[in-house]
Amino acid sequence: MTLNQLSELYGRRWLISPGVGAGWYAIRRGPFSTHMHDLGLSEVRCGTTLADLASGLEIETRLEDQSRQRAPLRMVS
Repeated sequence: MTLNQLSELYGRRWLISPGVGAGWYAIRRGPFSTHMHDLGLSEVRCGTTLADLASGLEIETRLEDQSRQRAPLRMVS
């Protein structure tokens, strides 16, 4: 996994950067609410390698998708 590949997959939602000493981290681009935290989502993900970080971001994406599927529909009048 390259940085370009990772950015292509997750760059719209995450800002991906190299760590200070080693590794990589990603920070959510949008606001992070208490509700998102309660759903088990993270504001920051870290990985020792890009592949490790990609694995964490894939988990985040899956959790987000699951929470959207469970969310009740709101009626608009």
